[in-house]
Amino acid sequence: MEIEDIQSQREYVDYCKKVHSYSPAVNKLLDLSEAYVPDAEKAYREGRKKAVWSNAYGWEVPVIYACDTIPVAFSEMGRLSDKEVMMIAEDYYQFPAETCSMVKCTVGQWHLRRNTSTINRILGNSSACEPYNLAWEIMKREGYDVYNNDVVYRGPTVAGKRLEDLVQFFIEQIYDVAEWLTGSRKIDEDKLRFEIQRKNRLLNKLRTVLELRRQHPFYVRSLATILMLNIGLNNYFGKPEEYEAAIDLLIAELQNKPVNQDDLKKVIPLVWAGGTGQEFGIYEAIDQAGGALLGLRSVPFKLYREDVAPVESLARWVYDNAGAGAGVYARNVLEHEVDKLNARGIILYGYIGCSFASVDREMWRKYFHEKGIPSINLEGSFQTGAPSGQVLTRVKAFVEMLA
Repeated sequence: MEIEDIQSQREYVDYCKKVHSYSPAVNKLLDLSEAYVPDAEKAYREGRKKAVWSNAYGWEVPVIYACDTIPVAFSEMGRLSDKEVMMIAEDYYQFPAETCSMVKCTVGQWHLRRNTSTINRILGNSSACEPYNLAWEIMKREGYDVYNNDVVYRGPTVAGKRLEDLVQFFIEQIYDVAEWLTGSRKIDEDKLRFEIQRKNRLLNKLRTVLELRRQHPFYVRSLATILMLNIGLNNYFGKPEEYEAAIDLLIAELQNKPVNQDDLKKVIPLVWAGGTGQEFGIYEAIDQAGGALLGLRSVPFKLYREDVAPVESLARWVYDNAGAGAGVYARNVLEHEVDKLNARGIILYGYIGCSFASVDREMWRKYFHEKGIPSINLEGSFQTGAPSGQVLTRVKAFVEMLA
């Protein structure tokens, strides 16, 4: 398959496998990504494993796994969708056309699944956004079992007793989630501690991968990087052991590969900020122009504390996490990545209709422009489909300008 023949996101992944034919590790990660949603749904239908739809990011993942359940990221349904799915949200549920495309895509997919033997439980998060809060209420009406937990972000001046009160409040929220998942507020602390240790171990291993990629910037291309880090690291594609084995293999491949000095001279290091998107052609355009996504908004990685009780560790991770809350926190992470990599530019990406994220991106664009760091601000549709030629031309022109 050649790049000009690609018509769907699945074909982009197949093309990515072909490009990475030299790497068994990358191909394994791409296989896990492709199989994530269908395998989880199949395991649920066959009664082999419990599963829930969730954001599958952050503190809830260790809890869900500790409750012997697969966290299935509803964002991963995007590549299974098309314009018809989006129209379900607009026509059947009367979502305004300007509503975030990610929310409409997710609602459309849940609508199609509502009368099938697929996963019928949804773990929401009240701090996500108002359109998602509306989506979860609608799905309750359609027969889904929905639990929407409360998460309160920590303001920059919150400390002392206020902070401790927040931690205790959220600890109770975690037990509420466990009760919804299992019917009991009792959490197996040994299992949860094991999951926290696994998460920290993988965070450290992915930090190693990122450091090695600085010496081998073209070994793992942009799409594979996004899927491995922004998706796989969050939820392990529903198969933790297989995901970790693939990461171990990738580290070995990178460590054994000689450094190519020509690659280091010609690479254009970039930082990716914003959503992961489903317009995989954008990542290919970056690669073709000589760019490499060596920094991401989600790093540097924040470890979970292992010196406190596991439930408390999750709560403190939420309130000590500098990537949460106001956009200025995420900006600090971006700035750290730009400085560490001596990045030449930033790619800001968001979904059409996501108003609060568009404000953040504009703030970041202005801030880094004043510091002399070029950026490009892109808005894309969440559901599957090739990006427009205009977007690809803009991306290539931006990266090439930085050469």
